[in-house]
Amino acid sequence: MHISQYFLRGDVRGAIAHMRAHEEFRDVLPAYLAIFENCEYRTYGIPAPLNDILRLYQIYFRDTFYCGLPEAEAADKLLARLKKRLDLPDADEARLTERLQAAFEAEGYHALFGKTQGYYGPYVWRETVPAIYQVELPDGSAEYTVNLLKGFVFRSWMDYLTFGRYGTGGWASPDGTINCIEQAYDLESERFRVSLLKHEAQHTVDRKRFPQITPAELEYRAKLVELHFSGDPGLLQKFLSEADESKPDDSHAVASARIGREFADTDQTVLSCIQTRALELLRAHTRELEEKYGESRDHPNGEAV
Repeated sequence: MHISQYFLRGDVRGAIAHMRAHEEFRDVLPAYLAIFENCEYRTYGIPAPLNDILRLYQIYFRDTFYCGLPEAEAADKLLARLKKRLDLPDADEARLTERLQAAFEAEGYHALFGKTQGYYGPYVWRETVPAIYQVELPDGSAEYTVNLLKGFVFRSWMDYLTFGRYGTGGWASPDGTINCIEQAYDLESERFRVSLLKHEAQHTVDRKRFPQITPAELEYRAKLVELHFSGDPGLLQKFLSEADESKPDDSHAVASARIGREFADTDQTVLSCIQTRALELLRAHTRELEEKYGESRDHPNGEAV
């Protein structure tokens, strides 16, 4: 099994066993042993009170991905520790998040809290630079504001577990702004133009058109858009490797499992077949959502229907 598969499953103990068995990981193994076996957590170049907060997330990562604590139990422990650290014993999660964000902003950092693919993990960065991009989707073209996020300190759980090798590249805000973690992309690449811009722009369109759409439905549609526009036949195989319907809180894994079923009879070696099938499935799914949810008053491109 490739080492990435352990991290995609959140299995750090398995990843460490794999590293011990393969000489190529000799140099990186001690860093994993220090964190996960010896609890020697990382320290970041930020004020000590903020480091104390990030250390609580690192403990949560160890509880969840190495010790095998059920996520709900590990999450309860994390929230209890955060409340104690901020002296907010009776705060609900919304209030706690507000105070966490304020603590980082007071020191000049941007911060986003919440869950990514079912697990807690903050994003902390230093600078936000807006830009405008024209993005073409199957239903039309529109301009989107793209925030280029620079100077990352912390990038949630996957980045942490893999020492920066894998991790979230961006997300769409409720107002339709696309946020791009600049260090994760070559801004001239197809991966940026398709897997970030088109993927996140499709999220924005779908949330506006179908306000009740589920996270798994959002990811399914955005992945189909990627497959339709991508020139890389290997992208489909990447999605198939992420498929896992046993993780209902991981919308990416659930969406990829559906893609696996619906591409089963497609020639996966021919790019044009993948692109055509993706568009067919997207159109069919749009009709399915229209029947399930109806439509909002506005067309996704801002035109009345």
